[in-house]
Amino acid sequence: MSRSIKGLMVKDFQLMRSQMKFYFIVMMLWGVVMASSLNMVFFAGYNALICSFLLVSTFSYDAFENGYAYLFTLPVSRRDYIYEKYMFGFLLTTVPFLLVSAVCWAALVIRDSGMHFGVYCLSVSTALPMAYLMLALEIPLQIKFGQEKSRIVSMLLIGGMSAAMGLIGFLSESVGVAEFLSGIAGFGIGGVAVLVAAVVVVLLMVSYRISCRIMEKKEF
Repeated sequence: MSRSIKGLMVKDFQLMRSQMKFYFIVMMLWGVVMASSLNMVFFAGYNALICSFLLVSTFSYDAFENGYAYLFTLPVSRRDYIYEKYMFGFLLTTVPFLLVSAVCWAALVIRDSGMHFGVYCLSVSTALPMAYLMLALEIPLQIKFGQEKSRIVSMLLIGGMSAAMGLIGFLSESVGVAEFLSGIAGFGIGGVAVLVAAVVVVLLMVSYRISCRIMEKKEF
């Protein structure tokens, strides 16, 4: 990793410190609600979506008071900037998701929910592809249209993906998400996982190329 990308990562981590209070408050409130209903699968998945959406705030800070014009006077290329956003979004989504998922599983064990660990892992892991798809969509939108115009689209995406997480949580508790996924198009669980991972990787690569083209054509 180059020094320019490391510097951008440090910048974004510092910017996110002001957002962490809001994040923890939201997660605590949702945790209380979900703990009462034992719907920890939805809570862990919702956390991944919220974390992916937090990346949007870093674009707002970068654009504040013509910040891009100053940023690109530094030894930072536009492709470095885009690459760092995808890397930072990946870390911002994955690390909290793993931590919250571990806490949710511990809560289920303490409450003796009876859910099998393999079923739980499979259920919550379906949130990660959705969160990564959120990143693949929101980064080009933010670069192209900015904070105001892309806000409505982003909120619709969060609403749709949250509804999907609710459906997955329902399936995991009623019909069993493992049986549900294994029956899709005749694939086994492993085949579905490989297919989903391949689709997500391809979409992220396409999104990255689109974002680079948009950024290279923008004038600041």
